[in-house]
Amino acid sequence: MIPSNSKRRRGMVATLVCLVLVTLLGLTALAVDGGLMQDSKRRVQAAADAAALAAATKLYQNYNAITTSNPDPGGGAVSAAQTSAATNGFANTGKVIAVNDDGSPSNGTGSVVTVNIPPKSGPFTGMLDYAEVIITYFQPRYFSTVYGTQKIPITARAVARGKSGGSGDGVIVLDPTAQYSLDAGGNGGVTVTGGARMIVDSNNAAAARTQGGGSLTASAFDVTGGTVGTFNGPVYTGVPPIPDPLAYLPQPTQPLNGTMTKKNIPGGGTHYFLTPGTYNNLPNFTNGDVVTFQQASAGNGGIYYINGGFVSNGANLIMDSTTSGGMMIYNNPTNSSNSQGISIAGNSTGTVILSALSNGPYAGILFWQNRTAGQTMSVTGNGVFSLTGTFYLANAQLSVTGNGNATIGSQYISRFLYLGGGGNTLINYTDKGTARVRIITLVE
Repeated sequence: MIPSNSKRRRGMVATLVCLVLVTLLGLTALAVDGGLMQDSKRRVQAAADAAALAAATKLYQNYNAITTSNPDPGGGAVSAAQTSAATNGFANTGKVIAVNDDGSPSNGTGSVVTVNIPPKSGPFTGMLDYAEVIITYFQPRYFSTVYGTQKIPITARAVARGKSGGSGDGVIVLDPTAQYSLDAGGNGGVTVTGGARMIVDSNNAAAARTQGGGSLTASAFDVTGGTVGTFNGPVYTGVPPIPDPLAYLPQPTQPLNGTMTKKNIPGGGTHYFLTPGTYNNLPNFTNGDVVTFQQASAGNGGIYYINGGFVSNGANLIMDSTTSGGMMIYNNPTNSSNSQGISIAGNSTGTVILSALSNGPYAGILFWQNRTAGQTMSVTGNGVFSLTGTFYLANAQLSVTGNGNATIGSQYISRFLYLGGGGNTLINYTDKGTARVRIITLVE
């Protein structure tokens, strides 16, 4: 005869088995559904990153058209992000049908892709050249249906920046080791406007120097090494150097020959009229001469490709008002002689007014010297003197001096920089009036 408590033990075993099965199902759900959730999280994040970069690429392409009222003209960036997300398996086909107490989605079908240009959250909120992508994917349950049937929302967010515009830096001195790679003297002052910085890459203990009665003024000075003298603005030393921001740009292809016509000016001097194109052995322009440059709309991209240097000592340099689009002088020295460089000096009674290209890959650049050339570019302001755009000499010194008040460029990028003279010189930085830097990057 079986003891009466045996039935009780058999009932307890069945109960224990049920409890163990629930626990086992829970562990299985944790292992299987949890693993699937981790995999889905990785896929959703990767898709959000790719979608944000796709939007940023469109922002980069359309940057010059961005306005404060419409950062995404035509909706191209939003469309690119949605297409990228769909290509990676997360089309904007679902919708949230319930919300948890904390505001997060608790159920839905498929996935939801939200694109905000500019971002609506995070440190880049409201910034026009940034795109925010938020993807919510509703993960079906498998073993975890023992705990509920609602799908599990998995959300990923990414922010990317796309810009083709100014770097925000008024001066960039590229040499990595030189003493006084930025050197300022004389009795005048040089001021960088537009809230732009001066950057000095040299790690030398005396990488940047001011001396004499002159002054340098900028929103900030970022110097890898150290400084000597007085600087008007906060000085930060030990700052990591930045690479040449225009290294990505291919040097311009030599265009067809330009044409130069000339006629005598009554009372002395010669009026030269130039069209964009290639030039060999230009004359040295002097006091009393007038040089008129046609702009980009006249052809050859507005590029004056000069083999052998450009020298103007007191001549009037102006742009033809019947054409438009600005201009760029590209200097391609044919030998190592210093005479193969660029030298421009104003005249107290003269006029020098030139502006950089306004469109195309070289927009914002007024002077560019072959990256391998070491000839110094010398600019002396005097009289009515206004040069607008970037001066780019990756392997050479730029020397800027002046008397009176002059706007001499919008940005300097050179290996070495000397600033002097007795006047007040402005480096008039503007974001869209300087060389374009290419930025397409994830930031969040």
